[in-house]
Amino acid sequence: MWHRQGSESHTRRVLMITEGTYPYAVGGVSSWCDAIIGGLPEIEWEVLPIVAGGKRLHQNYQLAPNAHLLAPIELWSEELPPRHGFLGGSETEGQSVPSRLLEGLVTWNGNAPTLTDALVLCRRQPQAIRPSFRSRRAWDKYLATLTQVLNEQHDQASRAPHYDALEAARLYQTLYWVARTAAAHTPPCEVLHATAAGWSAIPAIVHKALFGTPLLVTEHGIFVREAYLAALRDTTASPARRHMSTRLALGLTRAAYAAADVIAPVTDANAAWERGLGVDSGRIHVIANGIPPPRAPTPPPNAGKVVAVGRIDPLKDVQTMLLVAAEVCRRRPDARFEYWGPPTPGQEIYAEACERMREQLGLGTSFRFMGRTTDPQGVIRGADVVLMTSISEGMPMALLEAMSQARPAVATGVGGIPGVIRGCGIVAPPGDIHGLATAVVTLLSNPELASRLGRRGYERLRRRYTLEHCVEGYRELIEQLVGEVTT
Repeated sequence: MWHRQGSESHTRRVLMITEGTYPYAVGGVSSWCDAIIGGLPEIEWEVLPIVAGGKRLHQNYQLAPNAHLLAPIELWSEELPPRHGFLGGSETEGQSVPSRLLEGLVTWNGNAPTLTDALVLCRRQPQAIRPSFRSRRAWDKYLATLTQVLNEQHDQASRAPHYDALEAARLYQTLYWVARTAAAHTPPCEVLHATAAGWSAIPAIVHKALFGTPLLVTEHGIFVREAYLAALRDTTASPARRHMSTRLALGLTRAAYAAADVIAPVTDANAAWERGLGVDSGRIHVIANGIPPPRAPTPPPNAGKVVAVGRIDPLKDVQTMLLVAAEVCRRRPDARFEYWGPPTPGQEIYAEACERMREQLGLGTSFRFMGRTTDPQGVIRGADVVLMTSISEGMPMALLEAMSQARPAVATGVGGIPGVIRGCGIVAPPGDIHGLATAVVTLLSNPELASRLGRRGYERLRRRYTLEHCVEGYRELIEQLVGEVTT
């Protein structure tokens, strides 16, 4: 579908907008951002991170010389939006922003034009956002619109739950942060690149509306799917709270899809979700993740070691992994598990719960949380089996790293995982403790089978999943987008 055109002599400028990842958090998406930026040195990258405010930021990645880090957009902080121009507009327009954001994001089918107009108004009048949201007229208009939205009936959606005053105020506060995100300044660029169809798309939607800049959205995991999974897990949340989080995620996703010129999922499994949410196949271009070409793999240690690499996060379902480890150790007392990776920022309580669960299961030194590693491939090289128990994934880098070291993987069949490791690993349903444990025991007990599967994975990686293939895909796509604007 896409064909590379001759590039212009001047340097391309691309604005990459990240969301809770690069360059402050470690993980697969951050590693991908770093690889794409470093792999395209002919492009001048501006990196605009969206992060949770109120926390001290630690930069975990040193940006390449062709990249510049912009001041982050800090959600939930108390600082006022920056002053960068005031292009006019009436007081009535400002007071309608909350209700227009509500209508654009939370109705079942969304309203992209209304949402875009409201977001653009926030960019044009950043200093008016706080007084607008504090206006009694804006609040009354919001409540009237909320009543209409909650009474909406649709064949594909159940009736909305009742919102009490606290829940209505919480949604109002979230819309305020949508407005604040839209108000953030974005520098001139030739292509916008949002790394998720969620919050990171908000500044891009505004920039495109103002300047006509083409927008590329990469999806690693499906933003709205992960919101639904989080709502299902949060048994303490009220029905209104779950309705709020999932409708906002659906609204953000649909807005990102509507604005995007091209959506580049990392796997065909994500593309199926995108088509299901109404994206035309002609705007979907799958670019699989990749890693640098591997060196010749070393033999496994045959020491009964199982390694997991990833953030400690509910989406990784670390608690299921602990139960799997307990079952494996019951059958293979010599088995040892190592989990390499830090907690996702904001998930420290979950990490503490996992540690308590490890103690309650009596795993002792059979399962250890090792913390962050700067050498995931070296960690995997010391393993016999790589384990992944996620309930949501796109195309995890940890599996590619396992394949680069010719180590077989046992993983849950979510996202793009089945297509990546079919024939070179073992897949089980998410949450299937017995199935996952049996697969691990099978590979630990049959080194010849494990070696054969690992070798197949190594050869498949060399054919399909190198960083060169991934980077070239983005190079061609960016050139295509720039060419469509200039021709």
